[in-house]
Amino acid sequence: MRTFDPSTAANYSRVRPTYPPELYYWLSHQVARPERVWDCACGTGQASIDLAAYFNQVEATDISEAQIAKATPHRKINYSVQPSEHTNFPDNYFDAVCVAHALHWFDLSYFWQEVRRVLKPDGKLFIWGYNWVQFENPLDQAIKDHLLPVLQPFWPEKTALLRGQYQAVEFPFTAIETPSFDLECHWTMSQAFAFMRSWSASQIMMEQHGDFQIQQAERAIEQVWQNPLEKIPAKLPFFLYAGTFD
Repeated sequence: MRTFDPSTAANYSRVRPTYPPELYYWLSHQVARPERVWDCACGTGQASIDLAAYFNQVEATDISEAQIAKATPHRKINYSVQPSEHTNFPDNYFDAVCVAHALHWFDLSYFWQEVRRVLKPDGKLFIWGYNWVQFENPLDQAIKDHLLPVLQPFWPEKTALLRGQYQAVEFPFTAIETPSFDLECHWTMSQAFAFMRSWSASQIMMEQHGDFQIQQAERAIEQVWQNPLEKIPAKLPFFLYAGTFD
């Protein structure tokens, strides 16, 4: 599981995009009662805050103490440091369980057992994320040519599941139909660079070797950005799975 120090946790919260607001409206209408929801691996509470607009109580957990320490307070949200595979929640406790951009870090055999235990009989599980970022060419090509080769050796093995949109995961639940949602940001050059530096491969590389090679890649990308202060559309391919346990 990926963990964070305090400075990294604060930066992660600042540079990562929020999820489509329509997602939460749809999600809340899929459960019989929007009473209690569990946000697994909540990070600094990006999804937790939006879930609180539709559920009466949000239990938000993360294995990282640094992330929880930086989480946004809210009267409906209870943050706690717990692994998603083993929690102190009662049986049949939640109307919904949500995993936002984090399933690939879990020990899935134990996580599925925990979800079965804490979900109410009519409860639902929702899993979502995005697996990349896409700019228009030639910027997109510059990132592929200059940054990705530098990062390639440093991607954790588990992130392959995310890049494949979890299609390699054997979900043990009965799937329900989900709509499509778009996730798009408008970033300046510095915002885009901050986002890409938050990737796990970037963090690992900088921890082991510093950021000299990333700086070189950024200078090459800067040549095709043209106006660094201009906000350029960035599309993040968004995917969603949902289901019930028999």
